[in-house]
Amino acid sequence: MIFFIRDTLKIGPANSIFTAVFFALGLVLMLPLTLFKRLYKPNTILFNLGLGFLLIMLYYFLFLNYTGKAVADVGNFVFMFGFLILLLHVPNDVSDTLVTVLFILSLFANVTLVYSLLTDPNWSPGMRAAVSFSNDGAQPGGNPHITARNGVICIVTALVLMSRSTGIINKAFLFFSVLFSLGVVVLSLAKSSYIGIGLMTTAYFIFQFKVSSIFKAALNIFKFRSMVLVVVIIIGIRYFLNRYGDIFNLLLGYWDVFQDRIMDVIFTSFGVKLTESADVDYSAMGRVGGFETFLNTFFSWDAFMGKGFKSDYLDVPILESFVAYGVIGFLFFASFNLFLFLFAIREIRRPTAAISTVLGYFYISLTILLITGGRPSDIAFWFPYIAMIRFLGVRYFEKREELPVNENPLSAVPA
Repeated sequence: MIFFIRDTLKIGPANSIFTAVFFALGLVLMLPLTLFKRLYKPNTILFNLGLGFLLIMLYYFLFLNYTGKAVADVGNFVFMFGFLILLLHVPNDVSDTLVTVLFILSLFANVTLVYSLLTDPNWSPGMRAAVSFSNDGAQPGGNPHITARNGVICIVTALVLMSRSTGIINKAFLFFSVLFSLGVVVLSLAKSSYIGIGLMTTAYFIFQFKVSSIFKAALNIFKFRSMVLVVVIIIGIRYFLNRYGDIFNLLLGYWDVFQDRIMDVIFTSFGVKLTESADVDYSAMGRVGGFETFLNTFFSWDAFMGKGFKSDYLDVPILESFVAYGVIGFLFFASFNLFLFLFAIREIRRPTAAISTVLGYFYISLTILLITGGRPSDIAFWFPYIAMIRFLGVRYFEKREELPVNENPLSAVPA
């Protein structure tokens, strides 16, 4: 939404200050009337590990920083710690409402992206879908990973709401929102999001899908409401294919491009040429070089303390946590993600609150990024991470417990 307002509608200056103002506005809107008077329990394990790594990063930023103390990094720390503190004030009963809000905002962002593409004279079918940044020195074509991740959020929230919805119109609208968002993800050509959706689908079939569900669905489909929904979906798909057949063929073309890029990545990483057209993928080549940096650090004295805050850009967050922050930083970051994975799987196996289910599936989609892109200090990681600290794996959602501020808000929650 920030990029749409700033870069497409041309409202406000095209620089990071405008983005920071929007982040600050979000934190201001989160300010409760009972600030520091009532706190809610997060997931204690995730809180301790996540906060521990944030403090390690802050220490390295202040004392083991050879790249300079950029204003943007200072702002990121302020936003991350501010978001964490304010989320502890968010009550437990916002679960369903929060998922609905996330769905509406992500769907709106998907619609604005399509509008941006249609009004961008520099974009043509076949290019990656992304809002073009208008600030000086911005990367050409924008950042498609932001686009793809927003599409994934819309897909997950829509599916969770669909599973809890009973109205035919609501289900039909949510279903078409899933298809629309899936199209946005395909247009982004972000390999990590493609794989992330595949991981979420795999997790669902492993932990939720049952053969008996097929027979149950077959029986339910003959109910009047279900038949009406199926008819609406078929008519909608038929109308789309008749009117926008070229768009459908375009999406298939994007899928072919994705397959070719996967072949390039395999050839670059392992030297295996599965197709005659496979070529070097320079993005993957950078990560191969990052692995060499990791090995050089592992067999040096830097393995103990690390090489310093943002010392090397490996584009592999799990490895950079070791190179930059040493063995202690790596243990905190790796353990944090390990427990996130375990809590996400537990939530998928036995769903509790709607927001927990969304965050569980979303984290599964994020796991691929630990080895394919970004840095362990990226705010794009830590905003979702902090939300997971607050809402994922918190069993007392079922009891709706809350703690006054004069009690310890960080006492252990049931495992």
